[in-house]
Amino acid sequence: MAHPTPDDLTKALQAAGAHFNAGRFAESAALADRVLEHQARNPDALHIAGMSRYHLGHSQDALPLLSEAISARKSDPGIANSLALANLALGRTDDAAAALEPLARKNKLAAAGLNTLGDCRLRQGDAVKARACFEKALKLEPSLDAARVNLGEALKESGDLHGAITHYESLVKTHPHLPSVWRNLGLALQKAERFKDSIPPLEHYLTLNPNDVPSRLSLGLGLNKTGQFEAALEKFEEALKLAPTNADAWNNRGVSFRTLGRTTDAESSYKQALTYDPKLEAARTNLAQLAHATQGIEAALVHLDEAIALNPDQAKPHMARCEALLTEGRLAEGLQDYEWRFRQSSSHEQARHQDLPVWEGGDLAEKTILVWSEQGVGDEIMYASMIPDLIAAAKHVVIECEPRLVPIFSRSFPQATVITTTNAAIKTLNKLHIDYQIAAGTACQYVRPNLDSFNNSSSYLVCDAELRQSISRQYRATDPDKLVVGIAWRSGRPTDAWIKTIPLIEWAPILRATGASFVSLQYGDNHLEIEDARAVSGQDIITDPNVDPLKDIDTYAAQVAAMDLVISNSNTAAHLAGALGVPTWTILPRLGSGGLPWHWFKEGSSSPWYESMTVYRQTDWHNWDKIIAQVATDLTALLKSR
Repeated sequence: MAHPTPDDLTKALQAAGAHFNAGRFAESAALADRVLEHQARNPDALHIAGMSRYHLGHSQDALPLLSEAISARKSDPGIANSLALANLALGRTDDAAAALEPLARKNKLAAAGLNTLGDCRLRQGDAVKARACFEKALKLEPSLDAARVNLGEALKESGDLHGAITHYESLVKTHPHLPSVWRNLGLALQKAERFKDSIPPLEHYLTLNPNDVPSRLSLGLGLNKTGQFEAALEKFEEALKLAPTNADAWNNRGVSFRTLGRTTDAESSYKQALTYDPKLEAARTNLAQLAHATQGIEAALVHLDEAIALNPDQAKPHMARCEALLTEGRLAEGLQDYEWRFRQSSSHEQARHQDLPVWEGGDLAEKTILVWSEQGVGDEIMYASMIPDLIAAAKHVVIECEPRLVPIFSRSFPQATVITTTNAAIKTLNKLHIDYQIAAGTACQYVRPNLDSFNNSSSYLVCDAELRQSISRQYRATDPDKLVVGIAWRSGRPTDAWIKTIPLIEWAPILRATGASFVSLQYGDNHLEIEDARAVSGQDIITDPNVDPLKDIDTYAAQVAAMDLVISNSNTAAHLAGALGVPTWTILPRLGSGGLPWHWFKEGSSSPWYESMTVYRQTDWHNWDKIIAQVATDLTALLKSR
């Protein structure tokens, strides 16, 4: 094209468009470039040249071409969308949104542009605006699959997880040919902690897109959290064949080896992860947890100090170090860093009442102190063991707690004022002339600074006595001589429930004990688990439809207090039973498993928090057989001694 005519340039541009539409991007780029040699500001040639480079993975080279194209044709929604896509590919989300916003304000964006703008809003954290963009795009072009898929992501990120799952479940029926629908359904189910349900859609997605390493890792996570450890390891190995330097895959491989008790392989996997990504906090924390269990606290602290040095402003390594020290019983050292828990992420609980002075351990004799609750209900109950100390020290104590705890806290601490976090309660709070405030967990630094400071009283919570007696008579009506044993087996905490939970079907040796009747203290819908356990053990388990701890903890406390014995994993039932002074056997995961909360400490058969509690500690990695057998033996001995 030494001296092309206008007709030659038009034909070349048409040929470039044909190559582009056929996916031959190198050819389309070459032809568009030839046109630009003679018509440097031709917007169509600039557009094709830029988008060809974008599809070839050269977004940086595409950007100036597309910027020139939009300057030549400012109101072209197609070019604006292409410029936005190139910016998104380079991680320039705000620039991408800026390319589309002028046309959006004039309602001149086509469906594809609205979909891209919605993607920008999602990345900017505005799921509500993103959803509006996707819905508008679908009104303009109902067949735009990308917007339909992205709408599910907007639902998920706006907090409507149920809506997102329902949306994707519908799409896998109407649009099964779209791989991303299957992937997004699986990931949404995992976010909802429905790991078992997440496995089939992720497996199907990987048949359609087998080279997606992150999704293969997600499938492995689902398998791991449902106890399919060997299958999970297989998925992580497959991911490493596809991406041998993927640090997350090496870290997850280490987790699988740890769950299988192959600690040497776990250690080498974590270290391999850190060679590829030295700042991967999860791998270093996992390595520290493993070292804590196999080599001791000092070995763990070496890894955690390295993690802090690499990420000094990140809360997670500080908290991991803090919790390691607390687990050792080195409370004074560990509690110094406990405030990092409020800086972990926006999804974690944030500090409240920062407009009031923080109590730092000084004299409270003429002062009113607000103690505000944090973490889960079980933690609130445990930290409430310090309330009597504060009542004895202060002029007045105000307790702010989860609404379900107000009745039992009011009964148990009549000298205190008990309020909730509602707006009405906050108005009450403003009238109480608070001198100091402190988070319940932070109070440990001054009230429980060492193990010798625990009062270990027999009980500190008081249930509704009449209700307890009524429930007790009900459970003993058919056989008053049997030992009434309350059981709880599942944890609801998202981060480590799969480690702390002991599947009820594995309780069969305990349930077969002669001379006991068993009552479910487990919250949630458990009828299928109970039916399976009944079939295996031959033992009936009482479920009380009048008790729902997710709605009414006061009635739940009366139920727990009616037990002769409570056997529980680490969950609310154990804390409540201990606080009520009920004999309690608590079954804990082993040190280094990732599921042992610091407040149970690393060793010992008793708990300084609860005088009536006996602790059983797992010895094998993610295997409950031995400890269940021990509990069954001890229960049989107890029944024979009556």
